[in-house]
Amino acid sequence: MSLKTDYYDGATGLTLKMEDAFDAGTAFVTTNLTTLSNALKSYAAQGLTKFTVSITTSDNPAYLRGNSGNNLYLKSYLAGVEGGLAGQNIYNYECEVELNTDDNIDTKIDFNFAFATA
Repeated sequence: MSLKTDYYDGATGLTLKMEDAFDAGTAFVTTNLTTLSNALKSYAAQGLTKFTVSITTSDNPAYLRGNSGNNLYLKSYLAGVEGGLAGQNIYNYECEVELNTDDNIDTKIDFNFAFATA
């Protein structure tokens, strides 16, 4: 054991915590499938190809916001969100996800959709 292994290994180590963040991001998509589906249907009915859907997340807001969002927890979480979207056949070139901290209380994830029509 060393201090470095303390940092990377174990239940509170970086490796497992980033896997947990990824899994939480994937679950966030699954939990919000109805919200996303309803938004996509509404924007499609309006003929829009570029739009943003913002959904509040309760997964460790302090971790997501830490260091002004410049942290591995957020990167892992957003990678999980992208993985969840890919499981729904929406790929990163069709939807860019990002942290929205415009509100000091609610922490949101923005789904910035841009669908090609040709």
